[in-house]
Amino acid sequence: MDTLDVVQKAEEDGGTERREIFEEVLIHAREMGCEMKIGGGRAGGINLRYGAIGYAVLDINCHGIVKVYASPHPGKDPEEEHRGSINNFIEESEELDPKSFPVNTYGHLKDPVEEIGAEPCVRFIKHSVDLIRKYYYEPWFELHEA
Repeated sequence: MDTLDVVQKAEEDGGTERREIFEEVLIHAREMGCEMKIGGGRAGGINLRYGAIGYAVLDINCHGIVKVYASPHPGKDPEEEHRGSINNFIEESEELDPKSFPVNTYGHLKDPVEEIGAEPCVRFIKHSVDLIRKYYYEPWFELHEA
């Protein structure tokens, strides 16, 4: 299954609106430097990752379920400021309503992606990518500049 197959399956499962939101989110995520990985499982979907080691940002499956990440690094707890900033962002966004709050590692949103809309997902991706740059990349560059 490739990206096009996932987008087509999303349209079959949820209609044109779901497909259009998928496409818009994927285009903006790519512009921010995210990579798209095809998600497994019965639903299929897209996993958005950022950076060389694939920091987790956001997943959307073909059933329209959105998963947001407060812990982007595989196997490492996030900086408390990172997790706090993610949770503050979610709390301040009316459209992003997690099933359980606060989000510690990752959380599923209550509403399907077509009820959330592309714009809140894109804002979340931008916020998450900015935090990953701040907490994972900037310290490395500061250490190696000398």
